Amino acid sequence: MRLKIILALALTPCFVGAAPEQKHGIFWYETPPKNPTEITQDEYPKPVVPDAETLFKMHPKQIKKLLNDTLEYAVYALTPEATLDYYKVQDAMRRKSAAFTNLAGYVMLQKPGMNGAMDYPVTKPGNAVRAKQLDQQITNKIREGRDGYALLYFTQPNCPYCVQQSQILSNFKRETGWLIKEVDILRQPEAAAKFNVDRTPVTVLIKKGAGADDWMPVSVGIDSLSNLKGNLYRLIRQLNGEAAPQQFYMDESQTNGFFDPLADKKI
Repeated sequence: MRLKIILALALTPCFVGAAPEQKHGIFWYETPPKNPTEITQDEYPKPVVPDAETLFKMHPKQIKKLLNDTLEYAVYALTPEATLDYYKVQDAMRRKSAAFTNLAGYVMLQKPGMNGAMDYPVTKPGNAVRAKQLDQQITNKIREGRDGYALLYFTQPNCPYCVQQSQILSNFKRETGWLIKEVDILRQPEAAAKFNVDRTPVTVLIKKGAGADDWMPVSVGIDSLSNLKGNLYRLIRQLNGEAAPQQFYMDESQTNGFFDPLADKKI
């Protein structure tokens, strides 16, 4: 009897310590904790790539999304099959882009009104004719404006830029016969204030016998002779009411044409 009691006391701690352990694990419906670094296939599924005909008919937004998905998956999976899927989608996008480019060329010839080649040629012979035409328009407009307009040239002593600009304006006066009045902003500060001039050199176009608001700066700083003529041409058209500010960079031949933003087009 004594031996049985001793055996019972010896075994009791083992049962007490082991019993709680038996309630942990799958047997007790406990899901093992997931490894945070473990990535399953379900988290990043393989994108479904349809056949070439279906791909070609898809909307560009759909193709763009699928292209991005297949690229990410190809980099993730690093298999030949996944990489091939990406290039299948890219091929569909390439073919759709090529089809649109071909259609654009076809439509531009079919609808000349939508083609800018007439107003802005891209061939060398066309550019030569265009340059000659524009130069003649500028020359004629400046010649016509000689009696109705004049230039105010604002300068000041110790202005190195003014020396260079004075030579350019002298060449312009010799070519066109325009009236150019030089104004020293230090000696005539009231004139500088009237035309909002606080630095030099600045050249201003004024309309003879017109209101106080009929003037515009035509050049600021050192300007080339060709650029000066181009600005004069455009500003004379503005002050004459021949063009709106939205048509500033247009010339006369482009009115109601491809580059006229105010043209009344009927396609």
